[in-house]
Amino acid sequence: MSLIAILTDFFSRPMGFKHQYFFVYVVVILAVSFFIFPSVLAEDLPATDDSFLGDGVSVGMSPVVQEDEFFKAVILNEPTERAETEYGQFFVIQDLRVRILNGPETGKEIDLEFEIPEGSPGMSRLAKSDKVILAKSSVGGEELYYVSDVYRLDTLWFVLGIFFLLVVALARFAGLRAILGLFLSFVIIVWFIVPRIIEGQNALFIGFMGTLGIAIMSLYVAHGFRSRTHIAFSSTLITVFLALFFASFFTKIMHLFGLGSEEAFFLQTAPEKIFNLRGILVAGIIIGVLGVLDDITTGQAAVVEEIHLANPSLGLGELFKRGFSVGREHIISLVNTLVLAYTGASLPLLLLFQIYSRPTWLVMNSEIIMEELIRMLIGSIALLLAVPLTTFLAARYYSFRGH
Repeated sequence: MSLIAILTDFFSRPMGFKHQYFFVYVVVILAVSFFIFPSVLAEDLPATDDSFLGDGVSVGMSPVVQEDEFFKAVILNEPTERAETEYGQFFVIQDLRVRILNGPETGKEIDLEFEIPEGSPGMSRLAKSDKVILAKSSVGGEELYYVSDVYRLDTLWFVLGIFFLLVVALARFAGLRAILGLFLSFVIIVWFIVPRIIEGQNALFIGFMGTLGIAIMSLYVAHGFRSRTHIAFSSTLITVFLALFFASFFTKIMHLFGLGSEEAFFLQTAPEKIFNLRGILVAGIIIGVLGVLDDITTGQAAVVEEIHLANPSLGLGELFKRGFSVGREHIISLVNTLVLAYTGASLPLLLLFQIYSRPTWLVMNSEIIMEELIRMLIGSIALLLAVPLTTFLAARYYSFRGH
């Protein structure tokens, strides 16, 4: 049954039958309320040269600077090495000859030096045939080339190829639909969410609308237009709406301004741009929440449907009880997954705080740690809400359909 058919059937039935489509009614109310009461969820940027977030944290603008040009290059020779000491710092210097592989200077060969500071974990010796990122700067009218990074995309494409092959091999045509949904979600993030936030549009509104689009693509493209997908989408949208409210509310009362990362520092200094970093923080939280919800809502809707098909005589209460029994196991495993994922991402930061012997309460109170904790907790809250909500909506729908 298509979504249009469900809506048509809903509005054509007498009031006594409309509880069967309660989830559609809830979605409509929440969607309308988002537009009627935007001030609850969004903070508009002032029309000035600076953006003040919360209690006067200012995000200003830096002067326009000339950007470097970047090229992909390959090392042609077996590098020779020599050691030098400058200002008490020991360096290993490699003499390289590289060929540019892309751009207007394709084929150009350049001799340059590559410095490796002693004990630098981010730098390793380069070898013949290694691919690197070559940067070109203009200093005093003179062109200067230097190695800015190692080129890693070739390996990434290989790993992605393994991932796609496994998805298709194990899930077959459904796997192809899942990959298509993933691609469309990526398109929404890169070509809708990011450009509009850069243009200065409200990050919360754009984040919510982008999340709605991602949910549609990831659910309907991967799982098709059927009842269980409509239920999963409805539950996902309601839970994302609640997560958006909680994230907006708690980041405001906890005075979190989105400044707890290195990326936020660079956004502050972006030339001729003004960003609402708190809005970006909340938008990032709800996009992350969606990644967890897709799994739990589709899984729960499918579980309840299969229980119903196995025993169509089961009523609402029994369907909910059996479905929630499975959902409880999802909660236990996914909450643990969320905690470990965020802890793993923050491990270097935790080590840094431990090295400098900061008190635990001071570390926990820092904006850097608090932002990660809020991400984890909002994601966990959304997960906890999604399981009973999806189970109830699915049990209500299938129990009344069975009668």
